[in-house]
This record gives sequence, C-alpha cells and structure tokens, in this order.
Amino acid sequence: MPGLPRHYASARTSLADELRAAQQDVVDSFRLTRLWFALGLNDIASRYRGSVLGPFWITITTIVFVAGIGLVYARLMHVSLEQYLPWLATGAVIWGFINQSIQESADAFIAASAVLRQTAIPLPVFIWRVIWRNLLTLAHQTPVLLGVAVIFHYLTKINVPMALVGLVLVTVNISWISFCASIACARFRDVQQILASVLQMVFFITPVLWIPSGSRGVTLLNTLNPIAHMLNVIRNPLMGLPTNWLSLKVLTLIAVIGWGFSFLLFAASRRRIVHYV
Repeated sequence: MPGLPRHYASARTSLADELRAAQQDVVDSFRLTRLWFALGLNDIASRYRGSVLGPFWITITTIVFVAGIGLVYARLMHVSLEQYLPWLATGAVIWGFINQSIQESADAFIAASAVLRQTAIPLPVFIWRVIWRNLLTLAHQTPVLLGVAVIFHYLTKINVPMALVGLVLVTVNISWISFCASIACARFRDVQQILASVLQMVFFITPVLWIPSGSRGVTLLNTLNPIAHMLNVIRNPLMGLPTNWLSLKVLTLIAVIGWGFSFLLFAASRRRIVHYV
C-alpha cells in the first residue's frame, strides 16, 4: 500500500524516532478503517458460512446459557428470578465481550503472520479487527438483553446514553489490554495459556454469576477489580440502576495509564514483532 511506512527493519533508532513511528502507525491504522471493518465482517461471515442461522447462533447460545444457569443459580442463591436473570443476562453478555476480545487479541499478530511478513499494514489494524469483530458479536446478543428487559418490565428504565458511554470506556480499556496481550503472546507463546487461566480465575471473582453482598470484603474486592468496574458502567444503565460514577472515574484513569504504557511497549517492540511471529 503506497504511502505507508515500512516498519519491520531491525536497525536501532532513537526513542523519539520510535515514538513518532509508533504514533504514525496508530494514525495510519485509523485511516485504514475500511480495511479492518471488512476484515472483521469477513471473520464473522467465515465463522458461520453454511449455517442456516448464521451469527444468530450467538444469540441462541446466550439465551440457553442465561435460562439454564439463571433458573438453577437463582434457587441456589435464594434470589428471585426478577432480580437474578437481568443481572446474569447483562453480566454474561458484557463478560463475553471482554473475555473474547482479550483472548482473541492474544493471537492477533500470530494469526496475521503471513500478512505481516509481506506487507506494510500498520500493526494496530489487527487489534482493531479483533475489537470490531467482538463488537459485532456483542451486537448479536442485544436481543437477549432487550428480551429480558421486556419480560421483567424495566425496558423503559434503560439509560441508553450512559450505556453507550460505558461501552466506549470499556472498549478503550480492552483495546490497550489487547495491545499488550498481543505483543506479549507474539514474543512468548506460553503467555496465551497463562492469560486464559487468569481470565478464568477473574471470571469467578467478578460479579458475573453472583450478586455482591454488602460485606466489607466483597465491596473491597469489587473496588479493586477493574473488570467489575467494566461491568458496572454498562450493566447499571442497562438495568435502570443509578450510574456508578466511581467506576467511570476508575476506568478513565486506568485508560489513560494503560494506553500510556501500551504505547511505550508498542514503540519499543514494533520493529521486532514481525520476527516474533
């Protein structure tokens, strides 16, 4: 592609040059929005090619999960279905977006290794491709959230603007985490397995399946858990609950720090990533 800088030479340059080149890569990746839009759409189409229902299998799978787990866990935890099913449905959908985005980003550069060796496409394109693909998957689960809201009569209480603000903030944070994960997994392949294990543990300590009690220990755990804050900023407006301003502030701070770190990491490693994969 003409006009895009080649960035795979391994010659050492100054930090300022690396930072400028990294910045240019990010800028160029947004100029290629049509490319990663098309790649993400093609990924979804390829995954469900030949299927009668196509991507709506995602919707059906979510409905079965929420109905099955909801009916059982509501009885185990002695919580009414009116309280538990909306909590579970929103939590499961948001967690699925977070979990899949991070796990799939770990393989972003490795899966694109053949392309990276032959073209000058900016590396961030492959991260945006993963994020966009999972946003499409999230969109296919919207009917589940709307259906639950209609059944339990809180559809008119949904705060759509704040839910969108929360989604943007979560996506911004997932993006820098995905950047770091993709670089680390390209360099050290074992990190991908470690990441999957860590995310599995995080799932159980995050209020996806369980509703937090008012105990001091649980409150402290949720305050220190960034994934819990990601759930709060989308789940609360979707359930008609008050906006959690603490979570919004925490995620904003994490986004600023995280993107600063991930940008430095990208600047330091961008020339070597093609050799890692």
